[in-house]
Amino acid sequence: MPFLVAAVALIAVLCLLNLLLTFGVIRKLRAQAEQKADSVAEGLIIPAGSPAPPFSVVTTAGERVTRESLGETMLGFFSPDCRACKERLPLFVEQARTTARETGRSVLAVVHGTEEEAREQVAALSEVAHIVVEPGDGPLGEAFDITGYPVFGLITRDGTLAATAFDPARLPAPSKTTV
Repeated sequence: MPFLVAAVALIAVLCLLNLLLTFGVIRKLRAQAEQKADSVAEGLIIPAGSPAPPFSVVTTAGERVTRESLGETMLGFFSPDCRACKERLPLFVEQARTTARETGRSVLAVVHGTEEEAREQVAALSEVAHIVVEPGDGPLGEAFDITGYPVFGLITRDGTLAATAFDPARLPAPSKTTV
């Protein structure tokens, strides 16, 4: 009988040790996934820390916007035929609605495609962003050296592309002094 109790106790200790190791492995895998998600945006857009290129474009509402007129800006590039864009579009809209508008941060969404192809994305973005529809080799796509979709960025008031991300939720929180 004492051997049976010792065996059960040993198995219990081994199970607890296994559980702790499993939690450690899961934590490491999550950290690696987050690191990989951060690095996905690298190469899709000019590097974070670069000066944002000057631009002057006309939005779908007929409004002319420039780099200077927007101030601190949350930026998103989308393509109508991109599955990841369809998944991240609601996240971008929600991020724009909850943080950008509350703090005065401008939002610029660029959809690469034709007006017809972009209709659904333009409708989803119309309440929260200045929207530009242009071909993939359009002026904003060329200026920001876009090579994949979706990609998001944050332009500071001084004109620096401060952050880039593959997920809009990974952009830094807006400054409270933005006007």
